[in-house]
Amino acid sequence: MMRKLIILLGLMSLINNIYAQYPNNEDGQYEDMLTPEYYNTPNGGAFRLEVNKFVHYARQQPFQHPFKDSSGQIPTYTIHRGFGDGIGPGGTGSHHPALDYYVGNSTQVNIYAAHEGIVAISRDIARYRHYLSVTTDIHDSLGNIIGEMATLYAHIDLDLDSAANLNLDGQYVSKGDLVSMHLYSGTMGGPHLHFEIRYYRTTDAGIEDFYGGNVRGNTSPSSGSWTYGFWNPNTGYGFADPLNQINSESLNVVENNFQNQIAIYPNPTKNILSIEIDGMIENAIIELLNLQGQIIERYEVDINSTVIIDLSNYPSGLYFSRISNGKKYYIAKVFKE
Repeated sequence: MMRKLIILLGLMSLINNIYAQYPNNEDGQYEDMLTPEYYNTPNGGAFRLEVNKFVHYARQQPFQHPFKDSSGQIPTYTIHRGFGDGIGPGGTGSHHPALDYYVGNSTQVNIYAAHEGIVAISRDIARYRHYLSVTTDIHDSLGNIIGEMATLYAHIDLDLDSAANLNLDGQYVSKGDLVSMHLYSGTMGGPHLHFEIRYYRTTDAGIEDFYGGNVRGNTSPSSGSWTYGFWNPNTGYGFADPLNQINSESLNVVENNFQNQIAIYPNPTKNILSIEIDGMIENAIIELLNLQGQIIERYEVDINSTVIIDLSNYPSGLYFSRISNGKKYYIAKVFKE
C-alpha cells in the first residue's frame, strides 16, 4: 500500500512538473480575458493547468497581423477601442474582447487570414452584423488536439466581397490569404475591423456566444482581472489579447530592416551575451524574450552602445532578442548552452 502511494505521489509530482512550464495567464505582459472558471480555480488546479497548456500552444500557432500583405506591408491604422475596454452602460456592462482597427475612414481595406484554418461566414448577427471566422485546431507537442482557436473579422461587408467573387465559406485558407476587401460603411463609429480571437475547448461543438448578457441560471459573472460581464461557465476558454498572438508572430519572423547595424555574440552562449548597436540607430530598445513571448530583460540604449546580458540565472534553451527604435525592428534567435 505504501509503495502504491509513493508511486502515485511520484506521478502527481511528474504531472505538476510538466505543467509548470506553462505560466499562469496573469503573469504575462498582456493578460488574456479568460472564463471565470479559470480565475476561480486555484493555482495547480486541473482546469487552470489545462488552460495554461492550451494558451502556450495556441501562441505557437503561426500568426500574422490581419492587415499584413504578402510583401510584409501594413497600412497606417489606429485603434479606437482596445482589448478589455469597458463597453455597455457607463462602460461597465462588459469588456471589449477585441481590437478595433481603423484605416482612416476607408471602407476598401484588404484583410488577410491571421492564421490557417477553415472559413465560416455569418450575416445579420447581433453586435457584429457581418463577420468571417477562421478556425484551426490547436495541438500539443504529441499531436493531440487540445482545443481550437478562431479569429473573427467583424464589421466587414460580405455582400460587396461576394459581388467581387470573394466567397470563402467552408474553404481552407492559409496564413496571409485574402479573406475580405471591404469594411461596412454603416458601422457605428465609422468603418473599422473588429478583430477578435476566441479560444475553444475540445468539448465545444459550434457554440459561439460564450460571453455576453446575464441570463439567469446559464451565466457566471466575470472574475479575476475582469470586473464585469457574464459567461457561459461550461463553454470556451476565453478571448486572447491579439497583442499576444501578434507578438508571437514576431518570434517566428526575422525582420532585416537594420540587421547589418547589429551584432549579437557569442551565439550560442554559455552565460554572457553581448548586443552591439552602431551609430546609425538612435533610442533603441533591446528586449530578451522567452519562448512564451515574455520579456525577461529590457534595456534602453543610445547610439554606439553595447549591452552585456548575464544569462547565468536562466535555463538553457532558445530565446529571442528584439531590437527596435519605434520605426524598425530586428528579431534574432539566441541559444543558451
